[in-house]
Amino acid sequence: MRFTELKSSLASAPPSFGYYLTGDDEYVRSRAVDMITAAASYPEFNVTVLDSPSSGAVLDELNALPVMSDVRCVVVRTLSEAEELAGYPDDPNPTSVLVVCGRAKGKRGDKKDVRLTAFLSSLTEVDCSPVDKTFVFRWMAAEGKKYDAAVTREAAELLWQYCRGYMTAISVETDKLCSYRSGGTVTADDVRDLVSPSAEYAVWQLAEAAAAGDTAKAYAVLRSMDSSAKAPEMLFALLYRHFRRMFYALVTPDEKTLAKELDMNPRSIFAVKREASRFGAATLKNILLRLSRADGDLKSGALSRDAAAEVLISAAAGGKTAGW
Repeated sequence: MRFTELKSSLASAPPSFGYYLTGDDEYVRSRAVDMITAAASYPEFNVTVLDSPSSGAVLDELNALPVMSDVRCVVVRTLSEAEELAGYPDDPNPTSVLVVCGRAKGKRGDKKDVRLTAFLSSLTEVDCSPVDKTFVFRWMAAEGKKYDAAVTREAAELLWQYCRGYMTAISVETDKLCSYRSGGTVTADDVRDLVSPSAEYAVWQLAEAAAAGDTAKAYAVLRSMDSSAKAPEMLFALLYRHFRRMFYALVTPDEKTLAKELDMNPRSIFAVKREASRFGAATLKNILLRLSRADGDLKSGALSRDAAAEVLISAAAGGKTAGW
């Protein structure tokens, strides 16, 4: 289920014996843990958090009885193996709820990794990926009331774009914006003035400009990025990852394989394919080759750091150049 469906699920039925939180938004993941563990009374006695335990230690905690509560919650930050938990889903402790926040990456095909995957598949999955605009609009409106501040829809949408939907960043920036406009209204101009776009969003804007052949806009986007993202090494990494993801999206027919190989949410695949179709596989391959060549020249000293950014932007734009 999506994170946005978790609240209604918990309100309409008792919690599942176990939840597996997927996705990479830490704020959303933290909120999911809070919502699930709220079922336990006296959390100091009935909520146990384990960092990277053995499966035997997890099983011991799950078999413990709650104290003055109907439910006991066991939160595992990272589960690396499930050897002792294989039979647990068939006969779970009815007073315990397991929450797995992440898994260790094992070798593909390894028996322990296969058993871990099988165990996690028995849990209720909660997708903690970046949330959609509708949720963010409602959340920002409610958050603004704490500061006696209104938030325009345009401001909320722009912040969602700047942060690529990640509530981890949105929550911090919303507090800053609403505090700044306490008693007033947060506008899109406030977002532009007070919030730096995420590097990922800036690279997406840059790629959009490259697709349109508008290198002047691409350079303008580059100037708006923070100093760490503008460093040639970081800029290359961001651009190469962005275009490689689009290239793989076009040449990999199996979406499940693609999502796993690129560590992406399957729901994001369609958007990536749509963006990639504006370039085409041949153009994307050519851009990747140009970027690799520029990176090699930078590392060998054949390309100066001062000229690196312009050459990288030119490579991303298919060889077009423009003045600053």
